[in-house]
Amino acid sequence: MLKQTIYILTILFLTGCNNSERKHAQNFVIFESDTKDKYIGFRPKKSQIDDAEQMLLDYLETKTKTNQTIFVTSLDKKVPLQDQLKYYKRRYFGQTNGEGEKTIKIEFVFVRCGGQDEWKKIGYTNVKTKDCWWSVKYSIDNDQIYDLKL
Repeated sequence: MLKQTIYILTILFLTGCNNSERKHAQNFVIFESDTKDKYIGFRPKKSQIDDAEQMLLDYLETKTKTNQTIFVTSLDKKVPLQDQLKYYKRRYFGQTNGEGEKTIKIEFVFVRCGGQDEWKKIGYTNVKTKDCWWSVKYSIDNDQIYDLKL
């Protein structure tokens, strides 16, 4: 009886872990390129995206440590941007410029602004949704964050 209970609990636990991964995967989409830019596109690898996300956290932490904290408005209060990252869905665009430098453009959309799947469309950003979006670029070759646009 105990063996069966442990077996069932293990199956339920693994099923729950699997479902949470599926939910997380819905919060980002990867594109080869953004048609608005003149760059040659490529599909960023997961490891490159992970590096970009970590570098963004490091960048924001450094800003905070040097009294240059980047704030956003949330519920009518100014809060540090890094505390709000979990509330944004992401769109990743791989780009290669004319000099061959590879970058990942990351577009962030606030979860309440993107609808169910509309935010996944490349041309979704517009005048009505402009306050819901911000972006940043990550240079794969130089391992740095730049071009933060809030």
